Amino acid sequence: MTILAVCGPIGSDFKGLSERCYSLLKQETTVLIDSSSFDSMELLLAAVENAQRDVIVFGPDIFLEEKLRAKFDIKVFVEMDSDLCLSNYLKTFKSCAENLEQHLNDYFSLIQPLNEKIRFSAKFANLRRPQASSNDKLIDLLVDEKSKTLNKYQISLPRDMFWKPASQQQPTDSNKMVDSVECSKSEFNWDQ
Repeated sequence: MTILAVCGPIGSDFKGLSERCYSLLKQETTVLIDSSSFDSMELLLAAVENAQRDVIVFGPDIFLEEKLRAKFDIKVFVEMDSDLCLSNYLKTFKSCAENLEQHLNDYFSLIQPLNEKIRFSAKFANLRRPQASSNDKLIDLLVDEKSKTLNKYQISLPRDMFWKPASQQQPTDSNKMVDSVECSKSEFNWDQ
């Protein structure tokens, strides 16, 4: 069983990406879970844990809960700028002109602060899809076209081979650094 999680700020196309992946898979061996259909993260966690098949779970805030995040095998974050998130949010309302001020107030008081937390959770993603890019290459990485299942990676690939977290960097001995500075000072006569 493989669990693919797709997340992004409210207004991004995390749902579209998830549904597209699901449409390419065998429905009898895969389940698609929308986090918004659950009243709590605990219920969502139970649904993910009890699934007997491959799972694609999507939602804007699913990377914020550590217990839930730990269950995901592959985490994908869909990037989207704030102005486009606002635009897409407003497009969801049929008669936006009548209640535009109320929708804007709701967005700036509720949605935008949540989107900032959601964007911060992007650091937990294995893959990040930039907003302007196509889903095709990403889907090629996620879906095994022949078997119509989610790809299963046997080894853990580094998130970014050019970046090492501070915990993996070589420790430096600050005393050696001070000694080298003192040696260089002794080479010069500062009293002249």
